[in-house]
Amino acid sequence: MKSGLRIIDADVHPWVPGDIEGLKPYMSQSWQKRFEGKRAILPDHPLRPPLAGSTSIRQDTTTPNGDPGGSCPFYLKEDHLDRLDLEYAVLSSIQAGKLVAFPNANEATVLARAFNDYFIDKWLPVDKRYKLAICVAVHDPVAAAAEIRRVGGLPDVVAVYMPLMNILMGNPHYYPIYEAAQEFNLPIFIHPTGTEGAFQTSASFAGGVPTSYIERHSSFPQIAIGNLSSMLFEGVFIRFPRLKVLAAEFGYGWVPHMLWRFDQNWRQFRREVPWLEELPSSYVLNHVRFTSQPVEEPEKDIYLDQILEMMHADRTLLFSTDYPHWDSDYPATTFTSMPPELRQKVFHDNAAELFNLKSADNH
Repeated sequence: MKSGLRIIDADVHPWVPGDIEGLKPYMSQSWQKRFEGKRAILPDHPLRPPLAGSTSIRQDTTTPNGDPGGSCPFYLKEDHLDRLDLEYAVLSSIQAGKLVAFPNANEATVLARAFNDYFIDKWLPVDKRYKLAICVAVHDPVAAAAEIRRVGGLPDVVAVYMPLMNILMGNPHYYPIYEAAQEFNLPIFIHPTGTEGAFQTSASFAGGVPTSYIERHSSFPQIAIGNLSSMLFEGVFIRFPRLKVLAAEFGYGWVPHMLWRFDQNWRQFRREVPWLEELPSSYVLNHVRFTSQPVEEPEKDIYLDQILEMMHADRTLLFSTDYPHWDSDYPATTFTSMPPELRQKVFHDNAAELFNLKSADNH
């Protein structure tokens, strides 16, 4: 695809073959023994996508040697980066996100470190277009902050992926993570982990537990709205004025409603949050970004145009494919009627600003 459009893919999912077994070279011998047997498998939600068999990974992304899509940095380079002529691809391991299901903070912390070391070792040297959102275990925020300070300064690390627990993001529990992320000028990256509603430590859905994949998948925006509301009204963006957040794969059609409701309630109840001296929507527009996948398709194109205008997509929206998952979106079929200037901001410029990426004229 040589369209002339500069493209940064803000959400690509690499995979570690063998699950925890594949991470053992990046653990001490004692921790390797801790994860033997059944404990070598990361917990997963029983409701899986019906279109992709037992996993959410597309069959057509399977590597030439038969491994799951996303498991080989060389094949992903050829099948995705080169095919789409991407300037950069931000790697976020949703496989790593499943560590949030572990109730043991030490186990989760060791897994996060092992995932980071694996991708730093196996993926980043393969192609300079690979950029990494390092994973942290939010169970222990002090250890998570130490992990950010350990590897957050590496040149190809561009974000901090925070798998969400059942503690809203405005809680002071997370302050050490935010402090370290702001110190390294790294945005916080949040994304569904596949564990929501299934484990006590994982993020919960409003009102109860979904009973089917379609119900669960349709409810993901609840989690983003609840956590962004918590961050905003608890004053996180006042305490950490340079902190940015990317809400990936939660959709975006709900963003205008959220902004309007925030502002309306602030006008009525602003005495409850005296630290918010401006409209709540202004803090969201300055600090929060959203990814395009899965693209929401209203019945009329004009409705989509209106949503994009109301959410200030020229500032807030980043293109993503979600490769190699079953519902990937591609540039040739995404926002095809979008004006060229806005298209360039969504497909490239907004991500370049958020992740502090310079133009890559040569791959």
